Amino acid sequence: MRLASKSLLGAAALLAGCAHEPAPRPATPVPPAAFSVAGAAAPAGWLDAFQDPALPALLARARAGSPDLAIVRARQREADALLVAAGGALQPMLSAQAGLEASRISLETGRVPVGVGIPRRTDVAGLGVKASWELDFWGRKAATVTAAENDAKASAAAVAQAELALGAEVARVWFAVRGAREQVACLEAEFAARFREMEIIQLGVAGGILPTDPLSSARLAAAQAKVDEGLGRRRLAAAENALRALIGAAPGETLPVARAESVAVMPAFGAGLPSELLQRRPDVRAAALRFDAAVAREGAALADFYPSVTLNGQAGWQADPAARIGRGSSAFWGLAPTIDLPLFDGSRREANLEVTRARLAGSAAEWQKVVLNAFREVEDALADLRELALQEKLTQQVYGAVQDRLKNAEARQRAGVAAEAEVVVARRDEALARRTLSLVVWERRQAAVRLAAATGG
Repeated sequence: MRLASKSLLGAAALLAGCAHEPAPRPATPVPPAAFSVAGAAAPAGWLDAFQDPALPALLARARAGSPDLAIVRARQREADALLVAAGGALQPMLSAQAGLEASRISLETGRVPVGVGIPRRTDVAGLGVKASWELDFWGRKAATVTAAENDAKASAAAVAQAELALGAEVARVWFAVRGAREQVACLEAEFAARFREMEIIQLGVAGGILPTDPLSSARLAAAQAKVDEGLGRRRLAAAENALRALIGAAPGETLPVARAESVAVMPAFGAGLPSELLQRRPDVRAAALRFDAAVAREGAALADFYPSVTLNGQAGWQADPAARIGRGSSAFWGLAPTIDLPLFDGSRREANLEVTRARLAGSAAEWQKVVLNAFREVEDALADLRELALQEKLTQQVYGAVQDRLKNAEARQRAGVAAEAEVVVARRDEALARRTLSLVVWERRQAAVRLAAATGG
C-alpha cells in the first residue's frame, strides 16, 4: 500500500510537471568593444573633483529633504520585510493553544438516560501546541525566497541610483545657476554698451554730424539687448527655483553666492570600459536583479503544479476539571500528514504562470532597455564633452583677443587719439565674448556631471 501511494504521487508529479517547461531566456545585451573616448571613469566622491565649496552643503540639504529618496528608501524597507516573511515560510509554524469548553446536556431530549452516572455538565480545559510544516519538495518556497532576495537587492540598488541621480542633478542645476548669473551680468554690460552707443549716435544726429539711419539701428539694438537681459533674468530665476526645489528650500530663500573669480575645476572624467559599466551603474544592476526575481517567480509558479506535502501535529493536555491538567493521563498528541494533489482549480495555476511569464518578458525587455540607454547616455556625454572642449578653447582665444582690443581702445582714449564710441563698441564686444565663453564653460561642467552619472559615479 505504501509503495502504491509513492508510485501514485510520483506519477502525478511527473504528469503535472511535464506539461510546463521554463520560458526561454532572452539574450544577454552585448556591450561594445570600447567607447569612442578612452579614459578612467569617475571615482566615488567625484563631486569633490569640481572643487566647488557650495556643493557639499547643497547636496546634504537635498539628501535630507528629497521626497524621491524617501520613496525609494521606504520601498527598500518594504522589500527587506518581504524577504524576512518569505524566509519565514520555509520554517515550521508553531502556535500555543489554551481553551476551556463548558457545556450542559438537556434532559428533555430523550437522548440521555437518567440515573446512569453521566454528568449533565462538563468543563474541559485544554493546553497544548500546534505545528504545521509544508515540505518544500519542489522548491516553490525556495524560489519565492530567491525572488524576494533579488527584489531586496534591487531596492538597495534603486536607492543608490536615486542618490547618484540626486547628486548629479544638484551639481548640474547649481552649475546652471552659476552660469545664468554670469549670463545676466554680461547681458547687463551689453545693454549698457548698446544704450551708450545709442546716446552717442543720438548726439551726432542732433548735431547734424550723422544721418538718422544709424540712430534707428542703434535704438533697435538697445531694445533687443534689454529684451535679452530680461530673458536672462527669467532663465536665472527658473534655475534658482529648480535648485530650491531640489534642496527643499522655501521660495525666495537666498542661495549661496560663488566668488566671481571662482570657476569650478574641469575634471578629466572618462567612460572606462563598456563591460565595467554594467557593474558600475546601479540602475543596470537593479534591472538585472528584477529580471532574476522574475525568473525565480516563474520557478515558483511551475512548482505550484506539483503536489504539496504538509505535516500537521498537535500535543498537550485535556482534562475535566482543569485541575487535572498536567497529569500523565491528560496528555494527548496527534500527527496528520496530508498530500494536496491539484486536479482542477478553474485554470488558476495556468493563469498565475502566464502572469509570471508576462512579467518575466517585461523584466527582460526593461533590462535590455536600461543597458542600451546606459551606453547611449555615456556616448552622448562623451560627444558633448568633445565638442565643448573645442568650443571652450576657441572662445578663450576670442575672449583674449577682444580683451586686448578693449585695453588698446581705452589706452588710445586716454591718449586722446580715440573717441568714446570706439571704447563703447569694444566693451560691447567684450561682454558678448565673455557671455559666449561663460555659456560654454558651464555647459562643459554640466556635461562632465552627466558623464559621471552615466558611468555610475
